[in-house]
Amino acid sequence: MENVSQWYWIHCLSPLHIGSGEGLGAIDLPIMREKVTEWPMIPGSSMKGVKRDYYRAEEGENAWFKQAFGKSDHNGAEAGALVISDGRILAFPVASRYGTFAYVTSPMVLKRLVRDAAAMGMSLEIPNLDQFEQDAKNNETAWITNDSVVVSQQQVFLDEFYGKAEISHGFTTWANWLANMLFDENEPYSKEMFIERLVLVSDDTFRYFTTMCCEITPRIRIQEDTKTTQAGALWYEEYVPTEAIFYGMIWCDRIDGSSDISKRISSLQHMKKEIFLQLGGNASVGKGRVRCRLSGGGDR
Repeated sequence: MENVSQWYWIHCLSPLHIGSGEGLGAIDLPIMREKVTEWPMIPGSSMKGVKRDYYRAEEGENAWFKQAFGKSDHNGAEAGALVISDGRILAFPVASRYGTFAYVTSPMVLKRLVRDAAAMGMSLEIPNLDQFEQDAKNNETAWITNDSVVVSQQQVFLDEFYGKAEISHGFTTWANWLANMLFDENEPYSKEMFIERLVLVSDDTFRYFTTMCCEITPRIRIQEDTKTTQAGALWYEEYVPTEAIFYGMIWCDRIDGSSDISKRISSLQHMKKEIFLQLGGNASVGKGRVRCRLSGGGDR
């Protein structure tokens, strides 16, 4: 699978709303979430749709575009070779008493990342996760990296979470690897900000953050003639906060029915390493601006 598939990383530059339809509770328009974990997610169909629009605008419907995204004309329809998985949450931003905010993750998130890496033919190890889970059951514990800015007197205060902070050198090493995946060499400040704010908390605490700490924004509709609020036109929308980070996998299926791996690698290499996209709704008010980065295979 090496070089036939790549990681894609989504870094939210503004609040993101990919809706799941009308809600039944206080939130009229909730975000899309995984059914089992209730973590925020980005459907693969949304990712493929915005990439399709981007490359159509950049290059037109050339031969590569039709090969990657499919075509439908008078000669019939043909599925594209490009396959994009759902985007899974990797790090969720949470307000911190120290350091302004933290990028928060959990053991279950990281174990899924390791499993997905194995599916791509990569060996990824994050040491001592089992030990952390055991410690977190006994008391509120958080792992931080070397030189963390979200700690004071070995304590972290994240939203309503209060726990003992422990520096993990293995976790720091992994955080550096991840920062290299997420950011380019010419973004040293972004790398530094990510590494010094990354925090590992228990799965239960992470679930609390992802369900209770999303942004809830009231929206209203204005009458054009009077420029006043239209009666009854008040609703609440849920957003994934700015700075949230997702990951997923992208690969090529057989191209033109051929099992030639070189064609699949070449198709992936055609894609740009980093692009800026608009995902989800409310683009006219600046929502859904994201940076999408590819890594793990050929670069462009």
